[in-house]
Amino acid sequence: MQATMRNVGKAEFMALFHAYQSEKLCSKKYQHYAQQVQDPRLKNLINEFNNQCQQRAQWLSSTLSEAGGSQYISS
Repeated sequence: MQATMRNVGKAEFMALFHAYQSEKLCSKKYQHYAQQVQDPRLKNLINEFNNQCQQRAQWLSSTLSEAGGSQYISS
């Protein structure tokens, strides 16, 4: 999504923000699960899911920053 997001409405901004928070929480949970698992195949699968969550969170973070919401994004 290359378009400038400066004209995002409040409802759209909040939806993006909640999606960002959900992806960050998902990633934290996957990190915790990966630490608990012994099976290397399952650990790799969990880490792959974690990477996908992190990629989505990064995209949402960029989108929120473009919409002027960088102060709401944690690293």
